[in-house]
Amino acid sequence: MNSDLNESCTIIGISGCTNSGKTSLTQKLITKFSGSKHVCQDTYFLEPGDERLEYVKEVNHNNWEKLSALDMAKMVKEIKEWIKESESNDNTSTILFVEGFTIFNYSPLCELFDKKYFLTMDYDACEQRRRGRNYIPPDPEGYFKKVVWPMYEKHKQDIEHHKDIVYHNGSEDQEKTMHSIITDILTLPQIRNLYIS
Repeated sequence: MNSDLNESCTIIGISGCTNSGKTSLTQKLITKFSGSKHVCQDTYFLEPGDERLEYVKEVNHNNWEKLSALDMAKMVKEIKEWIKESESNDNTSTILFVEGFTIFNYSPLCELFDKKYFLTMDYDACEQRRRGRNYIPPDPEGYFKKVVWPMYEKHKQDIEHHKDIVYHNGSEDQEKTMHSIITDILTLPQIRNLYIS
């Protein structure tokens, strides 16, 4: 993390494949760390019809899997504002959980994290979960195979050089994953001193 911003704030990144359980895992983690906050990348998607969206003619649908489909500059700006606000409030260490499918692919955001976790999935399990979700706008036929999965593989490959990302299987028991992540977060001195007496 950029210590020039605020040493009293701890920022945890939860990323991974679509439908890998990022949101539910993050919500569980928040309950374990009282006073923690949550920012979800999904709230920064561009509006349908925005001219910055890339149209995929083959599936007659916009590509919502690219970084360019999100207002990442706004996301980073608001997170940095939160850091400064937390710093001005008091000296108590604060945790912000940032969750999203490409949060490690945007350098200005990636450099802010103190811990990074990534949930993986295999093709079949991911496709099955995706079918059970309702999206606005809805996925057209072929969108998962031609756009979602190839983009996931690309995003994952693009961050493989980061040696500080801890990978977990999104198909495994989430309670086990949660406890593993909690144990790792507690290795941070500022968090260990706050939550372990």
